[in-house]
Amino acid sequence: MENPMVKCSIANCEYWEQGNNCSAEVIMIEVNAHADKSEPQTRHGQAYDSEHRDEAEGVADTCCHTFTERTH
Repeated sequence: MENPMVKCSIANCEYWEQGNNCSAEVIMIEVNAHADKSEPQTRHGQAYDSEHRDEAEGVADTCCHTFTERTH
């Protein structure tokens, strides 16, 4: 399966690339209520969860757990 096009406007994220593209190999999106939750699995240093499920009220109720602040 080819990776989907993922767009992101958070320019200070480590995975942000020119054209608002996300270069992360794993993208974990969670509900805001679990913003501080640590994920049990990793791939190339990126955390994710293949088992946990939630329901969001709408787009404003979600957050990207893949965000890592750019250090350079």
